[in-house]
Amino acid sequence: MNNDLNDTQLENLLRGLAPAAASHSLVQRVDEELKLDMTWLSTSRSKPHRQPRWLMSAGWAAMGAAAAIAVMSYLPQQPSAQGLATIAPAVQPGSNLREWDGAQESGIHHGRSHMAEARALVVSRELGTWVDPRYGAQLTMHIPSEQNLLVPVSYK
Repeated sequence: MNNDLNDTQLENLLRGLAPAAASHSLVQRVDEELKLDMTWLSTSRSKPHRQPRWLMSAGWAAMGAAAAIAVMSYLPQQPSAQGLATIAPAVQPGSNLREWDGAQESGIHHGRSHMAEARALVVSRELGTWVDPRYGAQLTMHIPSEQNLLVPVSYK
């Protein structure tokens, strides 16, 4: 007998083969196992609890905050406020001066209480000076102001 089979003969031989039928006991055991596996589908279970929408956002925010804290813990620390006071003293006020630029009187009027009162517009300017002791830098500010004054008038 020739042991050399060509491709077509081999294909024909394989097509003619049929699988053996499964035994009745095997079919019964597989059927029982499938029924046991499907029992979880038939039980009425409540739907899984859904998390609120904001919980996911809060989780991401918490993770971001934790990452920021972790990064900040590795950064070099800034000197504290007490350390800054010893390194560079605060800017010290130099002087404050209020100058009176002028006044305008508008005469004597009678107010709501029918009393005589004199009205005057006072124009002044405040000069404030601050000095930085580290560098000797000086800052001067001119702050103008106008005030209406009511002065009661009495006739004696």
